[in-house]
Amino acid sequence: MNNPKTLCVAGASGLVGSNIVKAALAKGYRVNGTMRDANDEGKRPYLMALPGADERLTLFSADSAESTSFDAALDGADALFIACFPPIYKAKDGTPAKELDRARGYDEIVKPVKEGCLNLLEAASRKGVKTVLLCSSTSSTNPPEPVSIKTEENAISDAEFQMSAGKFTAAEKIVMETAARAFCDAHGMRLSIILPTMMLGPVILPQHLEGDSHSLIVGLNKGKQILHKETPAGSMSLSHIEDVAALFLAAYETPSASGRYFAVYDSWPWQDLYAEFAKHVPSSAMPAPLEGMPEEPTRFDFTRRDSLGVKMRDIPTTIAQMFEWLKTDPFQKRH
Repeated sequence: MNNPKTLCVAGASGLVGSNIVKAALAKGYRVNGTMRDANDEGKRPYLMALPGADERLTLFSADSAESTSFDAALDGADALFIACFPPIYKAKDGTPAKELDRARGYDEIVKPVKEGCLNLLEAASRKGVKTVLLCSSTSSTNPPEPVSIKTEENAISDAEFQMSAGKFTAAEKIVMETAARAFCDAHGMRLSIILPTMMLGPVILPQHLEGDSHSLIVGLNKGKQILHKETPAGSMSLSHIEDVAALFLAAYETPSASGRYFAVYDSWPWQDLYAEFAKHVPSSAMPAPLEGMPEEPTRFDFTRRDSLGVKMRDIPTTIAQMFEWLKTDPFQKRH
């Protein structure tokens, strides 16, 4: 790529952000990545080891609580990828989010994400960045009245309804999306919102193996029951993390792309997921079978997702590649 454009990735050391960095470098872009501490030796070396990083990756220290801390990373950037707001499950004192009252739930779970996102958008606006890609979650796609087939337009959570039920971690996502959309509309910025759920696949930092999705797989690989003693009746949406990163870049590279996009391959009953896991792990890892029939999984209309042109891996392929990668013991061999 001659005179490659520069992309700013906020949250470059996170699960999604690091994969966006990897994908962008592979396509020849320059990347300005932000972390709370760009000199963190527990994270920096893994990012700088990515192909192309020596020549085209620069890491900056920035904190979403301070808008101006992103100015340097946004200098000369053509787009801002916001992937620095993972779900917040606990209040400052460790109280689980679901146990908080309305005031604390909003102030300690929802408000920091909303204000942090707006701080990044204000920095982007100051620097003349007109394209924004925001990582949200399918937790923002649960309207009070369920829909039979979810589309990005009909599956919109109601923040007040979620907060009234103590679902502050879910509410933070739709509040963030709503605030971001209003800001971008007011400032003439193109906004694409990417909506993943459970993401599996090779990770770039070893810390990512401790996250909810990957810790489940690591445990199963060791023959341990990590998440469930009994198979749940419900379902889970799943995607390959590299496909999620590809959707981000596709949305950036498609000038007409804006609005929300599902970033899942499909939703499967847990019963079917465990049957697929069982092909790769010891039987001791399997939960007790489901008694009765599984619930109907979530149904999606993927018309908008598919308009971005990303061919996503199916669930059996994603699961197989995850376990194949784990068996290489990647971080042990690198260090």
